[in-house]
Amino acid sequence: MSDMETNARNFARNFSRYRAAAARGEKVRITARDGVFVLMREKTETTGADLLARLERMDAGAGFLDRGGAERIMAGRRTRSPAKSPWDR
Repeated sequence: MSDMETNARNFARNFSRYRAAAARGEKVRITARDGVFVLMREKTETTGADLLARLERMDAGAGFLDRGGAERIMAGRRTRSPAKSPWDR
């Protein structure tokens, strides 16, 4: 069936533990009043680093970023701007 089984109460108390297990590729079966739920990581082979590597290989302006956004990612820098308050005009 699944690699780990728990009830909803223990799942809520130890969420980080069960999330880490799901990140490792284990399935967590959670039994609750309104049904049985399964927590698992859908794709374990793609990470944030993989996504950034794919963005670097794309031509500037070819993806969802404009040319300036792609250049800032390639340069590895962020532009800082002060936080704006909704009350400032």
